[in-house]
Amino acid sequence: MNKDSSERTKWIQICLIAILLIVIYKTLDNLSQITTAISRFLLVISPLLYGVLFAYFFYTPHIKIEKLYSKAKVAFFAKRARVFSTLTVFLLLILIIAFIGIVIVPIMISSMADLAGSLPIYIAQILDFLDNVPEDSIWSSLNLADVLRDSSGDFINQYVNPAGIEQVAKGIINVAGEVFNVLLGLVISLYLLLDRKRIIGFFKQLVTSIFKNEKARSTIRRYLLHINDVLFTFIASKGLDSIINFVVVTCMLLIFNVPYAFLLGLIAGLFNFIPYLGSLIAVILICSITLITDGVSKVIQILLPLMVFQQLDGNFIEPRIMKSSLKISPILVIIAVVVGGEYFGILGMFLAVPIAAVVKQILVEYANSSESDHLEQQG
Repeated sequence: MNKDSSERTKWIQICLIAILLIVIYKTLDNLSQITTAISRFLLVISPLLYGVLFAYFFYTPHIKIEKLYSKAKVAFFAKRARVFSTLTVFLLLILIIAFIGIVIVPIMISSMADLAGSLPIYIAQILDFLDNVPEDSIWSSLNLADVLRDSSGDFINQYVNPAGIEQVAKGIINVAGEVFNVLLGLVISLYLLLDRKRIIGFFKQLVTSIFKNEKARSTIRRYLLHINDVLFTFIASKGLDSIINFVVVTCMLLIFNVPYAFLLGLIAGLFNFIPYLGSLIAVILICSITLITDGVSKVIQILLPLMVFQQLDGNFIEPRIMKSSLKISPILVIIAVVVGGEYFGILGMFLAVPIAAVVKQILVEYANSSESDHLEQQG
């Protein structure tokens, strides 16, 4: 490489760095507008996102059922194995939704309504305990009674008035809209499973038409396959493990006669989607609610079984279900969950970890390829 070419390359790199710095500055300067726009876009396409999530979750049973139909002795079923597999999954979904709607949802609504109605009584009991502790106690030094009075007063002022009731009504409407998006996502997932080969073929053609260089095409395909593996590992495996957590924790709490067992079991199942932190947060929430509703003795009874099950799940059950690890450090998990939850809510918290795993893997592969290219040039 001659001197002029080297100088030109140097100035091109400087200009690109300058442009990148300007883009980063403008992005940070308008971060709230950008995140608002992204949140609105995600809200619009949320049925499609739910559809993709459900498609990943139902992929394994769909494939297994399809193989059973393909081995059927009746040619009519064998030739249409994928169609009948999709119909079978659809019927199973109807049964599951019916069971949830008839059995689980009324219990959940009753538990939440009862908990909300009993909350003032529980708060009064806690305040009575805090007001009667010795002055030299650690509970007294923390001024928890004043904090609880202020927070409960703010809650009552916010919700127990016409404006608060209107806000609650809007919240109920939003929940109803989200339920509709979930149901629509279930329907979309069935179409995705039915036409998965056609969809995969479309993306292969798209990559081939955009990237003419074979090396670039190979790199993009590798990244897409890795993204697919990470999403499948996280969504399908975590989803199944979360169902196991919900069932086991609910049964455990029912055995110990803990109030709101189904609601607390649901908390354990949902927070299980967050690696490392989710199980700990779920145990803290379950014990805190049980402490308020049923006292210290009940917390002592359930704490050890909960911790034993969480250890069993983390070290035995989940590794058996999730055959490949996401290979992401706990620090990165915490950062991803906090950032995702702050800007994109609950969906952002759940999806932050697989997205962080994908981004990390892409950066690692890029750094390794850059290093190998540099060594080849030196050689």
